[in-house]
Amino acid sequence: MAIVEKVRELQKQGVTIYDLSVGEPDHPSPPDVKAAGIQAISEDFTRYTAAAGIIELRQAIVEKLKRDNGLEYPAKQIVVGNGAKHILASSLLALVEPGDEVIVPEPSWLSYPELVWLAGGEVIFAPTRVEDGFHLRAEVLERLMSPRTKAVLLNSPCNPTGAVVTKAEMDAIADVLKRHRAYVISDEIYEYLRFDGREHVSPAQYPWLFDRTIVVNGVSKSYSMTGWRIGYCAAPADVADAILKIQSQMTSSACSVSQRAALAGLNGGLDYPNKMVKDFTRRRDICFEGLKNIPGVHLDQPEGAFYAFPHIPSMLTGSVEGKPLKDSTGFTHYLLDKYHVAVVPGSAFRAPDCIRLSFATSDENVREAVARIASAVKDIT
Repeated sequence: MAIVEKVRELQKQGVTIYDLSVGEPDHPSPPDVKAAGIQAISEDFTRYTAAAGIIELRQAIVEKLKRDNGLEYPAKQIVVGNGAKHILASSLLALVEPGDEVIVPEPSWLSYPELVWLAGGEVIFAPTRVEDGFHLRAEVLERLMSPRTKAVLLNSPCNPTGAVVTKAEMDAIADVLKRHRAYVISDEIYEYLRFDGREHVSPAQYPWLFDRTIVVNGVSKSYSMTGWRIGYCAAPADVADAILKIQSQMTSSACSVSQRAALAGLNGGLDYPNKMVKDFTRRRDICFEGLKNIPGVHLDQPEGAFYAFPHIPSMLTGSVEGKPLKDSTGFTHYLLDKYHVAVVPGSAFRAPDCIRLSFATSDENVREAVARIASAVKDIT
């Protein structure tokens, strides 16, 4: 993205950038995770593993799904891959044939439609509304379902909006899917990063959806292990087998050292994710309190992940220094050029009237960045 390149260019020039564009935690990986990685290297655990992942890690995932989600799978229905994105891509390649439709709520993470197109499918975007907090309405999903619908892709907590699907909402979505024979790909990578006691609900928890849901998760976000590249899925036996065959030919196994590190993370329990949630809750509040009173900003309090997604259409009709902003991309470039704050334009997520801010950085950076955004808004005429 142009914003990322410009951030790097300015940083090379020695400019301090208040970077709220990054989609990863700023916390280090947990100590036990790092120790496990070091130990794996010391023990020369550096060769190929089974393509689906080491059995110890797959069994830990089985236990996690049972403990935290009430879902029971045998280890043979777990596939470990090179990050959740890799698993998503393999899932779509396993399921989708030319002409098949995949329903994707929008705004959406920018890779979802690209991965569907890569698999030869057609993307059917399901719009969500600002006034609904970007939550998918069941009646919208119902209207878009067709005989060509191969899968529905859900993401909760959501990147970029920070929305968390409620139990009542998932009940309604599951009821729609009960009447249609389509798979569900549930991206739950931000599962543990929820605020204010919100519940996590997986579509796989509904008996009529269990045998057609692919649960996608990993350790990147909740254990601050983005660079270790470990994701996984729990899937129906035939789908898991297809995903494994694809992965076997494309990448073989995930990194052996990273698998040992991920095993340590999962076995370490939820203390570290809970600490991150505490930090992100505080930063969420700083971000929200700073943004909500800025003229022209519409923002509901983020419910999960570590993103705020303000709606700013009235700003984008104005100009700064005699130049029209035109869209959120124009605003983000101005914000970076003059105020040295980096955010992501909503157009990257099919929401051109929004911007995405990540509060996965220090309290001080969040506070200063939001203050600079308020100053930038005052420049708009």
